Amino acid sequence: MKLSPIKKEEKSKKMDKVYDIFSHIDKLLCAEQPANYESGKLTPFYYNPEKKIKLFNGDALQFLKKIPDCCIDMIFADPPYFGNQSGLIIKRTDGHTETFDTQKAKFAYSKSLQYQFEFHHTWLKEAQRILKDGSTIWITGTYHSIGVVNVVLQDLGFKILNDIILHKINAPPNFKGSCFRAVTETMLWAKKNFNGKTKFNYWVMKELNGGVQMKNIWGYWAEKNPFRHPATKQPIVLENVILAGSNEGDLILDPFAGSGTTGFVAQGLGRKCVMIEIEQDYCQLIKDRIEGEYGEFRRKTKVKTRVSQSDSKVCGTV
Repeated sequence: MKLSPIKKEEKSKKMDKVYDIFSHIDKLLCAEQPANYESGKLTPFYYNPEKKIKLFNGDALQFLKKIPDCCIDMIFADPPYFGNQSGLIIKRTDGHTETFDTQKAKFAYSKSLQYQFEFHHTWLKEAQRILKDGSTIWITGTYHSIGVVNVVLQDLGFKILNDIILHKINAPPNFKGSCFRAVTETMLWAKKNFNGKTKFNYWVMKELNGGVQMKNIWGYWAEKNPFRHPATKQPIVLENVILAGSNEGDLILDPFAGSGTTGFVAQGLGRKCVMIEIEQDYCQLIKDRIEGEYGEFRRKTKVKTRVSQSDSKVCGTV
């Protein structure tokens, strides 16, 4: 017998009351996925109860299977793009780093289409299971990978709400001059399924945009980071995502944490965050970042009194 939407909501609230998912996520394991740990629980690489951050060092494809059903309020994911091919190491003079390695991360090496479909199907199936009803997932990717993600989302029954174009205004040039300068990424925004009301803070985003409905093109200036990571997401992008798709106190999950921008922004905006990162060195980077070694969180989004033509290049005002 199917539960009515009201009873589903009551059940979800009861579950939240009985289980503080954030505090006990390292102890709650799905029955169909027995633990392979001697202690019977997962041990976080880093836990900050004050900032409500938990970071796990491991493979997201395995870890996601251990999270209980319907307990996550929002997911942001920047999965491997599988687009690195040339292996060139190019000298740079733009003030960022001395060299640019086009094979910058092993996890992003090119893979067959079959591998990509299987990879994205595996983690997205679990993401769908653990999202609460009405909650959403935000996934970034380049032309190498986002088409595969789109197809898998539809195949699993997600409802795609928007494709959002992330326009990096100060993106580096195409060093070889072999094609157009790449200045955009695509972010797909999708709901768990076609049921119920979408969790979307429309009026918050409209207010941030000077009282005008926000468009699906977000332009931003990429800031230079005081740390090294090949694919850091800019905080301004995560601010918009988190403000649009979650509320204060909500639990956000990032299964491919990278340099930890999701957690860094989430704690600054009063959200709880669980992150998974496969590389131990990056886990240490995330820990240092959360603890303020590279600077404290400073909010970049703010209410605009009006929207002018010159504002159209600022993230959140396009």
